[in-house]
Formats: sequence, structure tokens, C-alpha cells
Amino acid sequence: MKKVFLVLLLLVPVCMLAEDTIDRLFRPHELRIGYGDPLYETMVWHESPTYFTLEKTINYRYTGHIFAEYQYRQNQWFSYGGKLDYQQVFWEKELPGDDQYIYSKCNFVDVSLIPTVRFTFFWSEWVNLYCGLGVGMLINGGTEKDYKGRKVAAAPVIDLSLLGVSVGKGMFFGTFEIGGLISHVSKEEIYMVGSRMMAASFGIRF
Repeated sequence: MKKVFLVLLLLVPVCMLAEDTIDRLFRPHELRIGYGDPLYETMVWHESPTYFTLEKTINYRYTGHIFAEYQYRQNQWFSYGGKLDYQQVFWEKELPGDDQYIYSKCNFVDVSLIPTVRFTFFWSEWVNLYCGLGVGMLINGGTEKDYKGRKVAAAPVIDLSLLGVSVGKGMFFGTFEIGGLISHVSKEEIYMVGSRMMAASFGIRF
């Protein structure tokens, strides 16, 4: 009887691993929706008087980074998919008129479409640790013209997930990531450097 009990005790972790592997086989798809911080945008785009003209920018508002991502889990350690990231910044220009100030509403929007890969280096029944990389395209548009006179421009974008934590068992899970988005062409065309450094999301496996 003691030998049977000992064998059953030793089989428990094996059964747990088998169940986890089977669960991954039956739910290889991941879909998540999340939000990332606008720290970079608040540092670069903020209220500041222009000393060489009468124009002043005020009332900045930030959506932060709203994103959706799909991943196909090829196996326990590798998955691939794509991410759609959206952010917008609003502000106003204050211009002196004849009797009062004139306000002009301004904005810009960044939309990034990024194919991604993910590498899971630790997995358990409840917690996974991973890192990831994505390379794609950013579309920037808005009310303002750039130095080339364009209102819409495209640029490459890199998505780095230096460390991600996924917590959840079965269908539903949550994640927290540290990383960032980088997008620039030259010193005149810098769209993001270390943007969305922290992000959280909620997802479903199916």
C-alpha cells in the first residue's frame, strides 16, 4: 500500500505537466487587449511657450497606447502573431487675435501594425515568463505638417518585450510587460523612442 501511495505521489507532477501540455494543444490561439503608458509622449509633447513667435501650445491630452495582439502558440516556448497599436495626442495652439486669443485644435495619431514573435523561457500551470520582438510599420498623421510638408508619413517600428509575465490558468489570463516601441527614420523624423515602456493586458486562449 505504501509503495502504491509513493508511486501516485510521484506521478502528480507528471500528470500536472501533461494536463498543461494538453491544454496548450487544445488552446493554441491567444487574443489580448491592453494599454501602455504615454510616458514618452508626455515628456516630448507638453505645454511650453515659444519665445521666437507669439504662438503657444497648451492643453495637451494623451490617449496612451491602446493595443490588440494575436499569438499562435506553436509549442511551449515559441509563438508568433501580430499586434495593432494605436495612440493619439491632442493639444491647442494659442494665437493672439485683435481683441482676444484664437485657439486652434491640433492632434496627431500613430497607428502601428507589427508582426511579432514571442519566446517563453519559463512556464508553469499559472505563470509564464517570456520576451518578444516585433518589426513592422508605423503610420503617423494629424493636423500638422512635417518638415517635408506631409500630413501623413510612414516609418519602420520596432516592438521590444524585454520581460513579460502572463498569469492565468485555462482560457483567461492577464499580462504585464516591460519593453518599448522605437520608430524613427532620421533626426528630423523621430516618432517614438522608448515609448510604451510598461503595458498591461487581458486575454483569452481558445
